[in-house]
Amino acid sequence: MSLIYVILIIAFAYFFLHILFLRGLRKSASTPATGNAYKPIVTVLVAARNEEQNIGACIKSLKSVSYEKELLEIILINDNSDDKTLDIMREETSGLSHFKILDTKDCREGTLRGKTRALDFGFSNTKGELVMMTDADCTVRPDWIEETVKYYDDNTGMICGFTRIKHTRTLFTGLQSLDWIYLQAIAASGAGINSPLSCIGNNLSVSRKAYETAGGYSKLEYSITEDLSLLRAVHKKNFTVKYPVDSKMTAETAACASVRELYRQKKRWFRGGSGISLLGYFLGFLLYAMNVFLVSGFLFMDTACYILVVLLKLVSELIIIIPLYRKLDFKNLMFFFPPFQLYFAAYGLLLPFTFLTGKSVHWKGRNA
Repeated sequence: MSLIYVILIIAFAYFFLHILFLRGLRKSASTPATGNAYKPIVTVLVAARNEEQNIGACIKSLKSVSYEKELLEIILINDNSDDKTLDIMREETSGLSHFKILDTKDCREGTLRGKTRALDFGFSNTKGELVMMTDADCTVRPDWIEETVKYYDDNTGMICGFTRIKHTRTLFTGLQSLDWIYLQAIAASGAGINSPLSCIGNNLSVSRKAYETAGGYSKLEYSITEDLSLLRAVHKKNFTVKYPVDSKMTAETAACASVRELYRQKKRWFRGGSGISLLGYFLGFLLYAMNVFLVSGFLFMDTACYILVVLLKLVSELIIIIPLYRKLDFKNLMFFFPPFQLYFAAYGLLLPFTFLTGKSVHWKGRNA
């Protein structure tokens, strides 16, 4: 079999895999709310380490959530901050009885470390039937909790929400925004075909029943992506994982401010993604190959073949980006799609080589 035939088989496999993902995305987009009057006690967890620049805005957004205060507790966890994070937590929540502040300095010693330790400490102090998580550098919508609760039923163990990047109309944030749209489209697609691939921990909820059945963070194998580890454990216990495409459930976060910060984020996600399902590995292989073809295929393909392969790549990605883009009402980002292809290819091709730089991942002032 000639090289060109192999290339075309890979390109069409990539295309048809995205057709499958489109089916899964449509299923997630049509996820019905349960329609019942379920009003559980809800706990929101926010773990913060050295977030003095962000925690105030996060708390302000949580103050504005519309869920009944008698059914709500919001637990802020100061994770060994050495800035003013804890002071801001106290100032912003003064007199608000549904807010509670914990400090990991009071946490018992154990094998857990980093953010996982902080979240486990938070879970051990919750009373909610549902536990929702966001990050200190995120803000949420007023109806964030109410909308999420609507999708729970007896067998639903976890619900993942979408996170938008605050787009400042610069090339750097535009590229990151499109990247998050594509990656979350894949995540929602996987949930739609009952093969969850990933999630984002800054907009995530889990039922207490599912969390305890999965063993909780203290029983899970340590991972630098604790959200993905929990997702896999919950799904393994045969709970339903939903990823509704619902604009009212979105959170918002800032883009990485520098290439160095972006590199660390991508390295963390890449390392944490090891152990993914066969579908994930298959997608990873095809995506890597398609990126190779995109940046260098003109050197070993004839013009017609190269154009066909590039078009198959573009169409494959657009067929899942555009529905999500419209459903969540993104604006002014598709202008960045052409340079996004080079950005996406560059980091996608380079990430595997991060294994040569050592196992340590530096994130939020820690080496993990």
